[in-house]
Amino acid sequence: MGYVADALPLWPVPANWIEAVRETLAWLTDVQTARNGTQQKRQLRLAPRRAFQFLVTAGGADRRLLDALRFTQGVRQWLLPIYPDVQLLASEVAAGAMTIACRTAGFDFVAGGQAVVWLSATRWELLSIDTVDAGGLMLLTATQSSWPMGARLYPVRKARMVEPAKETQRSDDVGKVSVQLLIDEPCDWPAAWPSAAIYRGVPVLEWRSDESQDPEEQYVRTYQTVDEETGPVSYFDLPGMPFRTQAHRWALDGRDQQAVFRSLLYQLAGRAGQLWVPSWRADLQLAQAADGSDTLTVDWCGNTLFGQMQPNRRDIRIELYGGTVLYRRVTASIELGDTEQLLLDAPVGMSVEPAAVRAISFLSMCQLASDTVEINHLTDADGAALASTSWQAVRNDV
Repeated sequence: MGYVADALPLWPVPANWIEAVRETLAWLTDVQTARNGTQQKRQLRLAPRRAFQFLVTAGGADRRLLDALRFTQGVRQWLLPIYPDVQLLASEVAAGAMTIACRTAGFDFVAGGQAVVWLSATRWELLSIDTVDAGGLMLLTATQSSWPMGARLYPVRKARMVEPAKETQRSDDVGKVSVQLLIDEPCDWPAAWPSAAIYRGVPVLEWRSDESQDPEEQYVRTYQTVDEETGPVSYFDLPGMPFRTQAHRWALDGRDQQAVFRSLLYQLAGRAGQLWVPSWRADLQLAQAADGSDTLTVDWCGNTLFGQMQPNRRDIRIELYGGTVLYRRVTASIELGDTEQLLLDAPVGMSVEPAAVRAISFLSMCQLASDTVEINHLTDADGAALASTSWQAVRNDV
């Protein structure tokens, strides 16, 4: 089996993995922001636009085939194997088979979609999927050829080139091609929050950022400048409060973790969704043991004087070394010499020594700062991937 005239061609040469396979998910959100910082949002795409960018190295017959296909196909549809979702057949598949035994959890197989068994650029077979279950794929039509154990199995999506693929000629018969393809069909995925943590009716992000690179944050203000160029410049801070942005780097280890991360992205749908995000910093330091009541005494840090109980500066996450996490709202704050006393909306409920506290962090109500997220697949999804997002605090008056 292989190429047939007038049928959609399969992209023939797999990614070479010299560089990461870059997957992009792009939602679209209409955000209307009022002068005081409140927002009205509309999610404009039910599913994200999904694209893949990768490198291939082709030589000999593979290069000539790829060259002919690029010349002919252009912006027409291709069949794109989803390279991070590769797996090897665990057993031989006979001709006439109506099922393919394989893993499906965390893979991009869909009922009514397609898959491909692949041995080479000219030896492969396209499969039409009827249903998907935990044990494998049920096919609409039987396989026409037999396939050995160890042949590659990929989910397949229809796609088009975002721009013409560029080839770097390494020799007279070897080339390296950079390609970017946009999936040309809806790509659904189950949406879910990664943890069951809920605070004041809103989910809390309990997935700490990878800090192998130093995280960054800043406080952004929305203001207008009036400059008549003849006197002092006037600044008008319309919301009257800052909005914290903080970087979040995701080190995704294995297919299960990558599936959970993808579910989070689909739950957020770009900037449409929101959740509580901790600063992950030691923002407050417990000064003396808490007796389980609704007060905490912390080292003086200017919170009473400058925090002033503003939104996104009054909700805290108390993490203990034993793994216990508490969420509380600060309802009042007073200075007591070298300490500050915080009145909480509910008792701590246990005795806590300062040495038992890993961190007391502020919580901010956040949305993604962008509708677009990139996942850099360093290997197939059974291995490692990296992603980066930026959280943007929003006005929180709840």
